[in-house]
Amino acid sequence: MEDAAAGRDAVEGRRALERLHRFGGDALVRDMSVILLEDTPARLAAARDALRAGDALGVQRAAHSMKSSCAQFGATAVAALCGEIEEAARGEALGPVPSLLDDVERRFAAFRGWLERELPGAPGPA
Repeated sequence: MEDAAAGRDAVEGRRALERLHRFGGDALVRDMSVILLEDTPARLAAARDALRAGDALGVQRAAHSMKSSCAQFGATAVAALCGEIEEAARGEALGPVPSLLDDVERRFAAFRGWLERELPGAPGPA
């Protein structure tokens, strides 16, 4: 299942990169990848901070932002996990969120590795 998700993310990721390139060329791809690779870890940390504080709305907002950014880049597995977190937080059912955040972190690391291989010169881990 995980290999299928990684394969699907690579296919969708290539489509997303092609789409971004058509709209704005190398500069847009570079700028958007910097935003994704720098903001996602920060939003993940914000979600964890909000979770520790019992702030369901904060968790929901961070998950929504990650979901949107990752979906735009074709990271469908990460976006789906973020959607699960967003829904759980919307219902203030935070119990499954720690495990889901761990999954987001792991899947995003894999997607990040793929993106860095696709875009030499992309910003490395923060």
